[in-house]
Amino acid sequence: MGFDETIIHCSAPSLCGIKPASLFSMNFECYESGRGKLLEWSGIFAKSKRYFVPLKKSDKRILFFVFDRILLERVCSNLKNLSYLESKGYPTKNGFNAVLSELLHRLMFSENFPHEVGIFLGYPLEDVVGFEADSSKFKYSGFWKVYGDTDAAERQMRLYKSCTEQCMDFFEDGHSLLSSINKYSKK
Repeated sequence: MGFDETIIHCSAPSLCGIKPASLFSMNFECYESGRGKLLEWSGIFAKSKRYFVPLKKSDKRILFFVFDRILLERVCSNLKNLSYLESKGYPTKNGFNAVLSELLHRLMFSENFPHEVGIFLGYPLEDVVGFEADSSKFKYSGFWKVYGDTDAAERQMRLYKSCTEQCMDFFEDGHSLLSSINKYSKK
């Protein structure tokens, strides 16, 4: 899978404004092949408050955090989510940028994966906490492991899957990444 396809496949719902964030890794060669495009896209997507944050994890892998700032701020302003993040040591009293910076720092430098990232990815708090308590006792598994409302989770997962498939179809039909995202967003 090439650079454009990887970005669409792994982050279309965030780029289309239906998911607060996406997190995925890419091999360094693939990343290098698309750096010029990424710079161009970053300026275009920033106008709609959507951002790409590549984080170097090793000489071979780049971790991407792609987010819709409007949706992510909404998630991070939820009082239950804030309380949870504060219990995990996030500087919630210092505002959204401080919380986001802490997450990015943890993603880049922590030896252990920060499972609270699920909050930022739009997973329900109940599911994030359930995973931390006992990852084997889930009710359903798809984009994430579900411990709470399976019906709502399945609906959300179908939306994410449909968005990704439609954007990939547009791309495979010859549309650029930008055009594919715009075609989906205008539906």
